[in-house]
Amino acid sequence: MSPSLNSKLRSLILADQSMGLNMSPKVERPSAADFFAPEPESATPIANNVIETPRVAHASFVAPTVAFVGGAATQDAKGIACSSTMQWGFSRALPISMQERREALLEIQSRHDATCALCQKNKSNIVAGQGNPMAELFLIAEAPGENEQLSAQPFAGKSGDKLNEMLNAMGLKRESIFMSYVLKSRPPNDRPPTQLEVDQCGPYLLEQLLVIRPKVIVSFGGPASKLILAVDEGITLLRGKWATWSPPKNVNVAPIMVMPTFHPAYVLRNYTQETRSQVWSDLQMAMSKLTPPIKM
Repeated sequence: MSPSLNSKLRSLILADQSMGLNMSPKVERPSAADFFAPEPESATPIANNVIETPRVAHASFVAPTVAFVGGAATQDAKGIACSSTMQWGFSRALPISMQERREALLEIQSRHDATCALCQKNKSNIVAGQGNPMAELFLIAEAPGENEQLSAQPFAGKSGDKLNEMLNAMGLKRESIFMSYVLKSRPPNDRPPTQLEVDQCGPYLLEQLLVIRPKVIVSFGGPASKLILAVDEGITLLRGKWATWSPPKNVNVAPIMVMPTFHPAYVLRNYTQETRSQVWSDLQMAMSKLTPPIKM
């Protein structure tokens, strides 16, 4: 067995063990995070710095047409439609460097905060997104909840702690990925987004995706997965199967692979061996498409 293959196999075995799945032979791993341990009583601190690790952008691609009518978002199917107010990839060239992407993301956030009809009503509770502008992995959920609203951080509280454990088992940190939402502010009573709300706020997520151009999108939960893929199937049918998000026509971005899976909050509510095994299987599939970390 080659050294690189042996190293990769060992990493997968260790990650299996950190999640408590015991699917592989025993390998010692001191101080490994236990993905499936009892829930912690306090939240894990969230880092805000960004790791500046360049990577190669995708090749160009022309995707199916998306219609525009005036300033309103329109679409032939369900899901997140483009809007004529979108700029990056349309009236402005997509950024290439780390600094250019960071500046583009800040511009999207500023424009969103000033113009999003939905979030104008809830300006004090906006969670726009966070992470590495060069991320290969982009995590999406439908909208921030109460914990995210209070902390102004994506994936906070106990579900955020569980996400941190998931990432640790994958050999990743928050600073190396990007996290965002279809809606940037919390719907009343944490209800699923309406189509009008998606039409108002969703295009800003599409611009974030076009600026970052990740290798893989992991969509957490049914609402986010159905919206990004424009399908009717629920998360139980969608999870564990590769799908594709096709960028708008003439944007010169290749289709991006999507792996739907259960939301960390669902894992906490349904803390069974079956659910945990399914989520870990989905995350392993996502990991297989990412650039392996460089061993120092």
